[in-house]
Amino acid sequence: MNLLKEDRINYLNIGLMLITAVLAYYFPFETFLLAYAYLGPLHYLTEISWLHDRQYFAKGKWDYLVLLVIGILLSLDAMFNDLKMSNDFVSFFNETNLSNQLLIIAIFSGIVFALIKNFYIKLGLIGLFYLIIVRRWLHPSNDIDNTDSSLIFTLTSLIPTLIHVYVFTGLFMLYGALKSRSKSGLLQMVGFILFPLILVFGLPKDTTNSHLSGYGKDAYYADGEGFYNTNYSILNHFNLFDNKLNNKEYLDIVTNPTTEKALIQNKIIDSVSYYKHIDSLKKIQNKNFILSKQPINPQITDQGGHIHDHVLYFFNNDTNYVKRLDKYKNVAMPKDLWISPMGKERKKSTDNLIFFSEVGIMLMRFIAFAYLYHYLNWFSKTEVIRWHKVPKVRFILVVVLWLAAAIFYSIDYKLGLSVLFFLSFTHVLLEFPLNFISIAGIGTESLSIFKNGFKKKPLQS
Repeated sequence: MNLLKEDRINYLNIGLMLITAVLAYYFPFETFLLAYAYLGPLHYLTEISWLHDRQYFAKGKWDYLVLLVIGILLSLDAMFNDLKMSNDFVSFFNETNLSNQLLIIAIFSGIVFALIKNFYIKLGLIGLFYLIIVRRWLHPSNDIDNTDSSLIFTLTSLIPTLIHVYVFTGLFMLYGALKSRSKSGLLQMVGFILFPLILVFGLPKDTTNSHLSGYGKDAYYADGEGFYNTNYSILNHFNLFDNKLNNKEYLDIVTNPTTEKALIQNKIIDSVSYYKHIDSLKKIQNKNFILSKQPINPQITDQGGHIHDHVLYFFNNDTNYVKRLDKYKNVAMPKDLWISPMGKERKKSTDNLIFFSEVGIMLMRFIAFAYLYHYLNWFSKTEVIRWHKVPKVRFILVVVLWLAAAIFYSIDYKLGLSVLFFLSFTHVLLEFPLNFISIAGIGTESLSIFKNGFKKKPLQS
């Protein structure tokens, strides 16, 4: 590839950033939803194929199997939860906090696989990391202390999402620019940083004349299973909510006789069902968890007067005191729980924050920019990355699976999310070794530039 072609690709990407920014400005929710549904699956399939041909940038031929197995386990847990299935597998995951543990093990394993070749050293390091750090740090008994940990939130919530599509993409681009000593590549990096800054902080946020469509709002919520939860968790973790009721607030109600009495008198909760539920907690033997998926204001009666039990408790048998376990603290309430007047008002308030507030719009613009450009950058560099140079049978299989994914999303966005979860999440895990090679490469190339100056290396065809 000659230099002129490399420059053209870099300038093309600056143009793609501009187009992405314009779309993210006017239609942030729809831009993200359509990009994720119709470009995302093609990206996952082609990148996994490309990574496979390069041994996933790991030192060992079979290292990727560890990341693949973790992806399978996490996907099974997600699938059972989507299907509202309660079984020993789901119970074990929840009682041991295994999802977060596996994700952090995958991140550490990615570093080990990228840097170390000896099988026994890799096995020993991963085993020690789990026994000494992960098992203790993320033990269920520490969940209350870990609730507000930004480090855990970053590792388990942001790395698989925004850090993957923006930070790791930027690092990969920077490594390429430094390795090829490309000035246009560095200029591309300037645009990669400036465009979202201008988009999020520099342009006006009109909260009264939103371009949000009915499709965008419904698909983003996806009956309580969509990306609405991602925005909710980010805004909630960084204390950007003005009006919310999470596990802590609910349990404050439970343990506050005055508030509890007011809720009962106002018929927001059914007193008979409520006290029956509280009494049942005190009789539990050998069970530390009462599991369901949604944490907010769970004691809401439906039209038939039955109680909706949708909160995750940690029960302390010594004190008979209900304490919060925040594994699901940041998950948004599904539609069927917003029944009571208070519930409806809370849902309306949360919708206004996510869809129509300044901070909600700022966050969504960044998410839309990060995801759409992440995909466009991948496809724009096809001639450089050469992901399309695969056997014909595999290429046809990729196209067929991509079309099937598009059909799923077209039928029902929630269905697409469920069916494609394994593919979307596992490709993040399989990319970890490459991410850390990029970080190490940036350090190596920066040191070389510091010593020798910004001298161009011989071009490789």
